[in-house]
Amino acid sequence: MVARAIGFRKFGVSRAINIGKCYLLNMDKIRRTSSDEATSSIIDELLTDRGFGNREFDRATHGAITYSRIRDIRSGLRGPIRLSEFLIICQTCDVDPVVTLREIITEAHHLEEEQTRTRGFVVTDEAISRIAAHPEEYDMAANQDKNKELERDTPRE
Repeated sequence: MVARAIGFRKFGVSRAINIGKCYLLNMDKIRRTSSDEATSSIIDELLTDRGFGNREFDRATHGAITYSRIRDIRSGLRGPIRLSEFLIICQTCDVDPVVTLREIITEAHHLEEEQTRTRGFVVTDEAISRIAAHPEEYDMAANQDKNKELERDTPRE
């Protein structure tokens, strides 16, 4: 049997284990961004305002975007929306894609700001200046530990 490398990474696979003629694949999780979340919510609002359910939208697009795909887009499941799907949705709902995209970008910025606030981590110029002016106040806890030599020399398994 000849061993050969197969590039699964381009398919979102982080690890492939060769067992005989089969591969066990470890798929990476899809990481959704604030833009993806904003797109899902704006598209859901748009379709709801136009009175489209998932099945009705499937019929209105003559299957260009299927019931299951529009459900996934609206609920934020699976992969993010593709440009072609976005344009079909805008055309079917008779809205300007540029205006809709601007709404999505604005909503994404609001979501990012909200996430930053809830984490309580906002880096400002004032904070950077304060740390630079008094670096001794922001020392590493490990440097102050009286057992640091003992812990450093402890063998790891």
